Amino acid sequence: MWYDTQKSPGCPSVSRLSWEIAKLFRWRFFYQATRWDVRKLTALYVLSGSFLSLSTLGFAAYFLNWPLIFPALGPTAFLIFYSPARSISWPRNSLLGHLLALACGLGAYFLLVWLFPEALKAESFTLTEIFLVCGAVALTGLLLVLFNLQHPPAAATAMLAAAGYFSSPENILGFLLALILLLLEGLFLHRLSGVVYPLWTIPGEKEEPPIRTKLGEVGEGGHLSDPYARLAHRLTTRRG
Repeated sequence: MWYDTQKSPGCPSVSRLSWEIAKLFRWRFFYQATRWDVRKLTALYVLSGSFLSLSTLGFAAYFLNWPLIFPALGPTAFLIFYSPARSISWPRNSLLGHLLALACGLGAYFLLVWLFPEALKAESFTLTEIFLVCGAVALTGLLLVLFNLQHPPAAATAMLAAAGYFSSPENILGFLLALILLLLEGLFLHRLSGVVYPLWTIPGEKEEPPIRTKLGEVGEGGHLSDPYARLAHRLTTRRG
């Protein structure tokens, strides 16, 4: 498959270059997966990918003196490198999910500032703040499901925003910049490793909510052979 210097005496430099490229390709994920235990290899991939992507943001934040490290991005980095084949880690769900959560959280926070300014002066969390934070997370979950933007780490963004963590424009811009950079890093590292990861999303691909009842799994239900299970499935999912 690869050139050999003995078979191509006229162009040894090209043969040598081809051989070096072949050795580099052997370090890619798809090649190593045929030789290593997949679970252990995935663990190493998550370790290296998360460390490289987040440390890059950390160094950029340190040298630029700009907020680029946020708690909600840690789970996003984990999903990007642990489950790149799942829609919950794709750029569409990650970016739009965090944006939607940020809007819900900021809406709750500004509602608190506008209607209950005295709550901000308290030394500890008030019941009003707790109610608004929980409401922001719940509303985020509702909208993520309705718009098919499932991305669990976005719930943390809603909670942080509702608690006032993004009260300054600098933090908002820093979070958006860090999120975009993290997605670009994930895209680059996946391409480098030979792992399939869409630039935005895969058309037509969608995931049903992973919910199981005593009568079966909630989903399309076409795989159910028991007529009673299909009936229960139609009732639980309200499909005719």
